[in-house]
Amino acid sequence: MDDSGLVRAVEVLPFERVIEYVNMNFSAYVVGLKLVLEDGRSFVLVNIPHEVAEAIRVFNNGQTPPRRQSIFSLLLSHEEFKEALGRALKRVIIDELDYETSLYTATVEFEEEGITLRVKMIPSHAIYMALIAGKPIYVKEELVEESEEDIEDLGLDDDLEE
Repeated sequence: MDDSGLVRAVEVLPFERVIEYVNMNFSAYVVGLKLVLEDGRSFVLVNIPHEVAEAIRVFNNGQTPPRRQSIFSLLLSHEEFKEALGRALKRVIIDELDYETSLYTATVEFEEEGITLRVKMIPSHAIYMALIAGKPIYVKEELVEESEEDIEDLGLDDDLEE
């Protein structure tokens, strides 16, 4: 897969937010990731595992992982794992949306000794791997365009940074 039609993420910001639906007398607690894109737009993933958001927050802030660690914070503190992942992982591309389930999928590209392997993954997990390996994260342009409406509809605009 070439880079045409892809937009690169330059920052990944985890967030937690309560969304109020006043007309329906309903509220929802949402954990997500805001990807700040190189062209100034944003791409938002919601309903990600809290453990992934917390591990990314620890990574972003250069904090020491908590005493009681998840697999994500454990991997962050394991230098040999990060080095091995950095050698093999090439990039992450969020490139699919299942319109029936509203679930995104990411393609993770690994490359070693001239062989490329593409694996479909949960986007938040793939993003986390790319962050700790120092590898690029891309989003398919058409998904960015479609998500802009969802960001506005859900009130998930530019105030998501924690």
